[in-house]
Amino acid sequence: MSQSAPQAKIGLTVAAVARRIGIAPATLRTWDRRYGLGPSVHTPGSHRRYSATDVARIDLMRKLMLNGVLPSEAAKSAISRKVVPVNLTANPISSSALHVVSDQDIPADNVIALDSPKAIIRSLNRAATTLDASGCDQIISNSLENHGVVWTWENVLMPVLVALGEKWEQTGEGVEQEHLLAESITGLFRSLANGVTEPENARPVLLACAPHELHTIPMYAIAAGLAEQNVSTRILGARMPAEALASAAKKIGPCAIVVWSQTQGTADVAVWEAVEPMRPAPLLVSVGPGWQPDLPEGVVKPHDFTSTLIALAAASGR
Repeated sequence: MSQSAPQAKIGLTVAAVARRIGIAPATLRTWDRRYGLGPSVHTPGSHRRYSATDVARIDLMRKLMLNGVLPSEAAKSAISRKVVPVNLTANPISSSALHVVSDQDIPADNVIALDSPKAIIRSLNRAATTLDASGCDQIISNSLENHGVVWTWENVLMPVLVALGEKWEQTGEGVEQEHLLAESITGLFRSLANGVTEPENARPVLLACAPHELHTIPMYAIAAGLAEQNVSTRILGARMPAEALASAAKKIGPCAIVVWSQTQGTADVAVWEAVEPMRPAPLLVSVGPGWQPDLPEGVVKPHDFTSTLIALAAASGR
């Protein structure tokens, strides 16, 4: 193929563009499906491929998002702006007779992970700082779709929430950002939990906060993580009195009872003493940094988020 061959006649696969630009193939497919920013080259008998202009638009969207622009706005800009088509033959190819640049021809060095925790956190912080609720929803939703609940919770949401808490302790500022973000996280996690319509477990997992505990986000995170495994839950929320929890457990007959405590001041073992024995016996789980090792007999305390989900999924019959 000569150097003067029209750029429009050359096309790159999803995998090739992903390596060239430095983002995951799954992200490219999401951009195509959600924003219409996909391949435009049609070759008979094969999949659509990305043209030189397509790749330029993808690269522009990546750069905009790395600078904190929301995905939807970045896509609009990338589609509407006039871009300079990239040179698809700039990278070495093994044979000048190839019509399409193959995946192996694209080097994987010096690429930026667009969907890395750092990049997502940067975008999320920007949206929270400007109190852009829909932006927070979109960024978190994208991460949940591409990476799942556990990865998003541990690598993105927890670091952001911890940083906002530290900011408030040091400066007294940022409460409004934390509250806005908390609403976004809770809403999305609740939506995932409510999406379980045909659960694997006949008896739900019962989730509640300790009698004086106000932090509810971890409960919704657990519910969302279980929803990915098609396990249903019931969330009773903040400051659940011991007697009320015992009454709810008696009515529902859960496969597991989970009580969250953020600080030692809210971790009251009396909540477990109020729960009456029942058959079949539910798994009793204390979660959160507030609980100390000396728990009543029969109450377990998993080490981390993942081990909590594993224990609860096992109790549900998964």
